[in-house]
Amino acid sequence: MKQIHVLLEMGKDGYGVCYDEIPTVFGFGETVELAKKDAKEALVFYVECLKKENHPIPKILQGEYELIFRFDIEALLKYIDGTVTKTALAKAAGMNPAQLSHYSSGQKKPRKAQRDRIVAALHQIGWDLLAVS
Repeated sequence: MKQIHVLLEMGKDGYGVCYDEIPTVFGFGETVELAKKDAKEALVFYVECLKKENHPIPKILQGEYELIFRFDIEALLKYIDGTVTKTALAKAAGMNPAQLSHYSSGQKKPRKAQRDRIVAALHQIGWDLLAVS
């Protein structure tokens, strides 16, 4: 099955959606769930419009495909707010909580190495919670 990679980004009023493989289509939702739903609906609408106008449909949208969602760091930190504290995440990532707050607010953008540390720390917290019985 083909994969379409979808980036969820933090916007002023919610989560924006853009596609790596289809740069002309966008979506939006006030919540992650609504943004994911809009991402799916936007592609359906896009294909319908292409068909109506007799334009070729991109190969990736022909047949079955699945959407693979990922967050930018600001959207990820907003999404987990209230579930995992920034202090706990910063501790797990071995970084300063103030630095993590800068990333969360969008004041600063982390380097790839920092993003990887944050994601790895979040995964570790998840695994630690799964180990509880």
